[in-house]
Amino acid sequence: MFDLPPFFDMSYIGSGELVLRVFLAMLFGFLLGLDRDTKNKPIDFRAFIIVAVTTCIIAIMGQELYVDLSKGEDVVAPIDLAKLIAGALTGIGFLGAGAIIHRGEAQVIGTATGASIWASGGIGLALGFGFYGLALIAFVAIAITLVGGGYYMKFFHGKKDKESVPDE
Repeated sequence: MFDLPPFFDMSYIGSGELVLRVFLAMLFGFLLGLDRDTKNKPIDFRAFIIVAVTTCIIAIMGQELYVDLSKGEDVVAPIDLAKLIAGALTGIGFLGAGAIIHRGEAQVIGTATGASIWASGGIGLALGFGFYGLALIAFVAIAITLVGGGYYMKFFHGKKDKESVPDE
């Protein structure tokens, strides 16, 4: 493909693979966030891109650290990739929870946005670890849910997507 400068060198993946993983995380995050942004939801596409790219980089970093530290005989800092994944998704959960807004007695909005920002992180992790098929399947399923769910709500319930800003 192409070579990046030496400071981009990785132990586990090549520079082309690095760029592919991060680019796909950007693309998938953008497309999921675009749906939320066009419906005036509290979190726009930029946050989705940032979450997907950051989790992708966390996954790549975890793999690189694991490979680098596994080479030495005296490993002083073991890397637990499960904890890395759990920590990343827990942190994103707080961002997603911030998108959920309670408006009156029986009206809660932002749950799909909260869930989809969290899912964007999961897709970023999958891409970062190199699971392209898994990331693509998750992306398609979530995109169908967001877009199809909007049409379903409009057609069967006569509801447009709720605005993120309360009526004054």
